Amino acid sequence: MILRKRLFVARNGSVHNRLDEEIRVLLGRLIEELREILLVDEGDDIRRLYPTAYPDDPDSEERFGDMVHDQLLMQRLDAIDAVSGSLDADVLDVETADAWMSTINQIRLVLGTRLDVGEDDRDIDEDDPNVQAHVVYQLMSYLLEELTTARIELL
Repeated sequence: MILRKRLFVARNGSVHNRLDEEIRVLLGRLIEELREILLVDEGDDIRRLYPTAYPDDPDSEERFGDMVHDQLLMQRLDAIDAVSGSLDADVLDVETADAWMSTINQIRLVLGTRLDVGEDDRDIDEDDPNVQAHVVYQLMSYLLEELTTARIELL
């Protein structure tokens, strides 16, 4: 499936959003699922969202987690709110585009954890029972790449 560029910087410096309605709806569902996962805050799904800072020192790791967890959670929820509020927007300001990047990356990390995706996993096995989840993962990767390219162009 070849996708046309959906998120890009226009000559005036704004980020334009040409996502199809079905992708916007899918993204809306995914960000609400992400919100629920973050609020429940348990299980293996979120381990890539909170990487270990002190792998050899459990006490330091616990103190670090206590210190940063709530702030990270609030930043993530704020980004989700920004994306949710701008799903229908055709133009994104820089701050909102950054929220989109953050949120889409978090969705990728959760999906990648569930699917046990590695750095070298690029091809989708059509016989895999999780083929649809892999397609969604690749779509999120594609959107993140477009947003990152757009954001670099704004620098």
